[in-house]
Amino acid sequence: MSDKKFKPIFESTLSEQSALLKSQLQQVQRENLKAGLYNSYRDARYKAQNILVRRYKDRREIVQIDAATGHTQTIKTIL
Repeated sequence: MSDKKFKPIFESTLSEQSALLKSQLQQVQRENLKAGLYNSYRDARYKAQNILVRRYKDRREIVQIDAATGHTQTIKTIL
C-alpha cells in the first residue's frame, strides 16, 4: 500500500500545484496549436509587463497589450 496521502490542491504549495498540473497544461497547449490557436506566455527577455509571446504552430509573435483597451500590437514575428 502506498504511503502517499491525499492532499487537496489548495493546501499544496505553488510548486506542488505546478508539478501536478504540468502534464495537463502541456496537453492543452498541444491541443491549442493543433486547433490553430495560440499559447501566450511571458519571456524574461522582455521586462515590460505588457509584453507577451504568442506561440502559434508555425511562428511566434511578440505582442504588446494595452490593459485598459485590450488592444494588441504585434512588435515582432519570429518564424
